[in-house]
Amino acid sequence: MHSTLRLHRAYTFAALAILPLAVNGCRAVTLAYGADIASARVNADALLSAIEQRFTRPARTPKFANARMRVARYSFAPGKLANDTALWTSMRTTRTGADRELEIAATMTNGQFTFSALPNVPVPVHIGDERHLIRLTQLNNDDDWQWDTSVDHAVGPMPPSRATDIARALLLSGERPAATVRADYRAAFPRTTQALGRLFTIDSLTTTAQSDGSTLVAMQIAVGADNLKSAFPAFAKFVAKYVEPARYRYRLSDRAGGDWFDLQQANRKLNIKFRSHGGELQPLVGIARHMPDTLILNVDALEKISFFTVGVTGLQGEFVHVRTPTERSWAMRFAKEPSWHLPLVAERLLRSPLRRPFEGRGIDFRFGFRTGAEGQTLLARTFTVTVRESAIMRFLGNLGFTAMTDYAATDVEESRFVAEAFAAMRADIRAQ
Repeated sequence: MHSTLRLHRAYTFAALAILPLAVNGCRAVTLAYGADIASARVNADALLSAIEQRFTRPARTPKFANARMRVARYSFAPGKLANDTALWTSMRTTRTGADRELEIAATMTNGQFTFSALPNVPVPVHIGDERHLIRLTQLNNDDDWQWDTSVDHAVGPMPPSRATDIARALLLSGERPAATVRADYRAAFPRTTQALGRLFTIDSLTTTAQSDGSTLVAMQIAVGADNLKSAFPAFAKFVAKYVEPARYRYRLSDRAGGDWFDLQQANRKLNIKFRSHGGELQPLVGIARHMPDTLILNVDALEKISFFTVGVTGLQGEFVHVRTPTERSWAMRFAKEPSWHLPLVAERLLRSPLRRPFEGRGIDFRFGFRTGAEGQTLLARTFTVTVRESAIMRFLGNLGFTAMTDYAATDVEESRFVAEAFAAMRADIRAQ
């Protein structure tokens, strides 16, 4: 139920949280990027370079800068956006009502990653370039609006199938004594460890060999703003206000109820647990078996915004591994309303519109790699959600915009932090 901008924030912090886990992969994971050492280094450098560019001194043309905050402000009340001619790059009318599009081209220009709102943006073919599309469609019910967003990010020549090899190598690297893993990543990725250490610190790492040859891996990562304050004061303030007190859990399970992966944060600690054998995930308990292509993603997420703690528990969605010759991605669909945790003031409002996003096909999110044009692989994500304008949705939109405004104030520093982390990873890989 987020706009594409709030989704970007969640995407950014999820990527940051996974980076310490990725570092544990060490040299073996680097080699999984290609068929040989030379191609692996080229592919890894291109991917990391593309992401580093995305966060290098981001700049926005006036049209997109205005649109960015307007969409964030009224994503849950889109009727206020439909007739804003200064916002959209395309405006049409269909039999159901308004149909609007905002296209954005993003590329490195004069040392800045610049976002420009333009019509007819082509799919990117140069490393680092992006194409964003935000579409707003009015449905048969005048109060129902569908958001469709997509982002294509050109990340170099790495074939999408390599994503599977990287994941396997990452899991396989954890099937060793914890002391060996720690020594390996500290030696192979010293710059990355230092850059990420300003926000994430691995408190503990245990690898427990099981009787069937599999390995249970448990990792605890401290998440805190203290080491950010000197170089990133605004970002540190945001982390202390929103990231540290956040409580969430993402758990992958099969239809029989067996858990396959568990990630949760509470009390400034991020805990990750999984079990693998030969580089393949196994259920956390029970006999080893192949993981099904379709799992259940269970989500609990609570965050403090202003004076309120808001969020959901018991959110369940279908989690599908997409494996085709041209794509490796995760497709998620949430079609069951969760339990809502809302401020008392919201209890007086009609809550039936909260069910609307989960009706029909529900909320769709897809993320992964797919083959693009001219030798480029695209890191792609899509997001679809339907909202029904109402008092409670406007209330939630106003509440979310408070966090978005705080996030916008720290955008420069947060981007610099991420860019430096990926630059450090590139330097470490080149040194291997």
